[in-house]
Amino acid sequence: MALVLLARVGVGDGLTVSALGLLLCTAGLSQGEARADLWTLAPMTLYVLAAMLSSLAAYGSLFAGFGGVQLVVPALYLLTACLKEEDRLLLRRLCAVLAAGVAVLGLGWFVFCGVAYGRAGRLGGLLGNPNAMGMFLTLGWFVQLDLQEDAPSPWAGALSRLEPVILTALALTLSMGSFVAMGVGLLVLFWQWKQRVGPRAAFAALCRTLAGIVLGMGTGLLLYLTVTHTSVPWTSLLVLGYAGLLTAWWGQVRSFLRDLPRMALLITALGLLVAGGAVAVRPSAWSTFPERLEMMASGAQYLTAHPLLGVGPYQWRGLDLADGGKYFNTWHIHNVPLHVAVELGWPAACLLGVAALRFCRKGHSPAQNGEAAAFFAHNLIDTSFFYLGVLAFGVVTAGRPRERGRTLSPLALRLSFAGCGLIFAWQLYYWVGVMR
Repeated sequence: MALVLLARVGVGDGLTVSALGLLLCTAGLSQGEARADLWTLAPMTLYVLAAMLSSLAAYGSLFAGFGGVQLVVPALYLLTACLKEEDRLLLRRLCAVLAAGVAVLGLGWFVFCGVAYGRAGRLGGLLGNPNAMGMFLTLGWFVQLDLQEDAPSPWAGALSRLEPVILTALALTLSMGSFVAMGVGLLVLFWQWKQRVGPRAAFAALCRTLAGIVLGMGTGLLLYLTVTHTSVPWTSLLVLGYAGLLTAWWGQVRSFLRDLPRMALLITALGLLVAGGAVAVRPSAWSTFPERLEMMASGAQYLTAHPLLGVGPYQWRGLDLADGGKYFNTWHIHNVPLHVAVELGWPAACLLGVAALRFCRKGHSPAQNGEAAAFFAHNLIDTSFFYLGVLAFGVVTAGRPRERGRTLSPLALRLSFAGCGLIFAWQLYYWVGVMR
């Protein structure tokens, strides 16, 4: 429920997130035991407090910026630390189902708009933004890939069929940043596989994985073209039917790729055409990367303006407008560490770095490491960190709080949730007053 709500609020709706945070903390107060990695939880929480202090300095209120709403992420992390391993496995499976559900809703809406109105744009889906939607589905794809590596279970067959659904919807976002991030995650995945099974077996596994990506995303690209580049958009129903058949027979497709590795290699090679097709459909994507570099250079000049607390949340856009240079008309610099250092200060950026480095040092599975690498890479060129639905989904699915964690006493656990609950209650009171 929390992940669905957070996906809908974008970068944060103070009223909704505060009420949700209160509910989560109430649930946390009933927990009797937790094992959490404090080197991840503490920096995340201190980062939020630093963001709130930056808001206080800039606006005279702790909750005027985005720091207060981001407190929901440490609260979710601490709640997952209360779960036993079998419950965390169930949670990850439900998250994979959630990602597939978001994909199905997006596919349905895209085809409906194409058939009913004769037009449809890049898929923003439940998250309302194509780039955020793309990263959400990318994380979901890594989650289902990780679940395929688990021991066989009654879930295995159903979860394996989620892959083509997620990939088809991902292609409709045309989010080049998400595609690049997925590529980085796949490189990390291949490196981990090579260390476990050797280079030859790792290369064969990579080819099978890439062939599946080509089949799924190629279907999505074809669906996009039938709606946006033909005069008969109803033919998208035929492509949607093909996507349904691909999903139903995905087990046989995977067996085919495993039994015939040369075919997997051939399909992977043909994937270059799919990549070329995506670029041809959205040629402006290439021009956005140099523009983002310009944006980073523009933002870097404010690094020394207020190094301790930053210029304040949401203040960079106004500074960018007034500095006389190129105006980028966006709220966030498309490099999250840089944006945090500029708006919230250097200490906040360092705290985020500590949490990220701690995450990379932990003993995750190859797919979880790939998921984390994809998320980190995306936030060097985009802003998915600020979309609460994407950030919370990544923390819940890739975080392993019990790994190298420390057992919290019932008193410490309840005090933590009580403290967060008081902040959420104060924040809720603030936003009710604002809404009036």
